[in-house]
Amino acid sequence: MSRSYLQLCLRQTKHLITQCQRETLPMSMQLNCRNYFKANSALIKPFLKNNIITTTFRWCPKQNFHTSSRHLIHPLIWVIIKPLAKFGAAITGRTIRVWFKRLAPEERRKVWLKLRQFWYIPAGCSVALAGTCSYYYYSHLEETPITGRWRFIVFTHEQIIKIAEAEAEMLIEKFSGNFYNPTDLPYQRVAQVALKLLSANPELKQMPFDSWKIFVVKDPLVNACVLPNGNIFVFDGILNMANTQDQLAVILGHEMAHSVLGHGVEELSYGNIVDVFVIICLAALWLIIPFDGVAIVTHWFYNKVVKLLTHMPHSRQMEREADKVGLKFAAKACYDIREGSVLWQKMSYHEKLNAGNQEVLPEFMLTHPDSMKRAEHIDFMLPEAEKWRNGMKCPKLPTADPREAIQILSKEIDNYLLATKTGQDLRRVPQKPSLVIVRPS
Repeated sequence: MSRSYLQLCLRQTKHLITQCQRETLPMSMQLNCRNYFKANSALIKPFLKNNIITTTFRWCPKQNFHTSSRHLIHPLIWVIIKPLAKFGAAITGRTIRVWFKRLAPEERRKVWLKLRQFWYIPAGCSVALAGTCSYYYYSHLEETPITGRWRFIVFTHEQIIKIAEAEAEMLIEKFSGNFYNPTDLPYQRVAQVALKLLSANPELKQMPFDSWKIFVVKDPLVNACVLPNGNIFVFDGILNMANTQDQLAVILGHEMAHSVLGHGVEELSYGNIVDVFVIICLAALWLIIPFDGVAIVTHWFYNKVVKLLTHMPHSRQMEREADKVGLKFAAKACYDIREGSVLWQKMSYHEKLNAGNQEVLPEFMLTHPDSMKRAEHIDFMLPEAEKWRNGMKCPKLPTADPREAIQILSKEIDNYLLATKTGQDLRRVPQKPSLVIVRPS
């Protein structure tokens, strides 16, 4: 690194804390200076006072970059404002429509003439509103840790942790008396995997809370979640589904990835920015549609369409992102990442068995990707995941591929589902041919 660059880093250091608070220091400068300071701290330290470098970089983590300072709104205010704003938009649009409808033809013509004459007023208001929304959006962009994806964030991590603490208290109260003790085998299974993931992945140790806490619930619910405050909730149902430590590592890695990537705060923020456009469109909808009954049906249909076209695709995107990062966590902890594919295939068949004779909903109507497609996606990522394992000098994967065994199970389940749908005896239903695996001699 050149002497001029060193001088530039030193000049930037004088105002580093202020710039970091205002978040105006370019990311490339932050990272390059950070690496250089770490490697040459003995040379640079005499020029600085009060160990300003160490304090600054500990205080200003990599993931908290966005284009300008934030204008924060308390989450409770959003909760109150959003339904009131939607209701107010509908009432406002309907009121203007009813008022205009009651005008005499001559008065309506005068209104249209006024609008044409002073067209720049509504046009200017529209431009001002669009500009304000654009500024607000771009001033709240933040880079996702690990993946580097830019997303809109309106809440601080402190706010989301408070929300997570309230949610954790609700879960603890709901399942009070149904938690395993630390000496119980299910708890030890989860603790062993969690500790191994934490020791292999430094990203999990840089979270904005003091410690991770484990809660294993005696409940058949097939689910697990990791809240943004580090509380890990694992249910009996998912422990039975993930019957190996490798499969459990994929599940915990996925849920921990949600927490590291800040998907909870991202989902809340994304919902808020979408609702701004929904409110504007609702006002226009009630203004244009001439009948209240038609407007009500259109209003309901519009909300469903917005959910299908915005919220659900965004949710599936975050799930896929967590799948990849979670697989990376499991791979770096030296687990058999091929078990991830087995797990999601098992989840797919579990969903089909629970659905019974009912048709499984298509993926575009779900908040999560199709489980079988997730298994295929993990298979696609296995070459990269093996590189992550090799980078940690993990032992080689066993020769026996666990994905072969699930093929036999899938045949049996498909035959059972076929018999259930046709209402016939399984022994009389045409069987799917068994999978024949030819191994080289």
